[in-house]
Amino acid sequence: MTDAEKPENTPEGSPEEVSQAEPGPEDWPESSELGCAEISPQELRAYGATIRKLEWMIGAVGAVCAAAVIWPMGWAVAAGVLLGTLLGWLNFRWLAASVNAIGERIVNAKSRERGTSVVIRGVGRIFLIVLSAYVIFAYSVRGLAGFFAGLAMPVVALMCKAMYEFVANTRRSS
Repeated sequence: MTDAEKPENTPEGSPEEVSQAEPGPEDWPESSELGCAEISPQELRAYGATIRKLEWMIGAVGAVCAAAVIWPMGWAVAAGVLLGTLLGWLNFRWLAASVNAIGERIVNAKSRERGTSVVIRGVGRIFLIVLSAYVIFAYSVRGLAGFFAGLAMPVVALMCKAMYEFVANTRRSS
């Protein structure tokens, strides 16, 4: 639309102008990059293997951290780290299941996944963590610090996995 054709009361970037300027889904060519392709069984196996490795790494890193803090900081902090690691691992598993359920719900119109169950699982994860933090806080503030450190173990495991993949890919390319 040229400036001469544009109505005076239509500002730049208005919905009328944007809808005419940008192509819609009907204008897109069929392409595997747009999500029209199926995921291969090899990709699914690699995804599953990565999730299992991350779950294992969460537990291993949490146990090492708990063992490292037991002597200098005490058993309350170490127990908090272990409990936080356990809930972090559980949160990671439930989050992965929720993401898969939402993906199935979006892709498959006749999905077995119900929207309410996905929401309940998401709220349940948060409720369980908050309840645990409250109970720990009632007994030991130091244990609460360990608990929050344990909740971070999925992030630490992801960082370890990323570093491993970086080193492995660097060695392969050399």
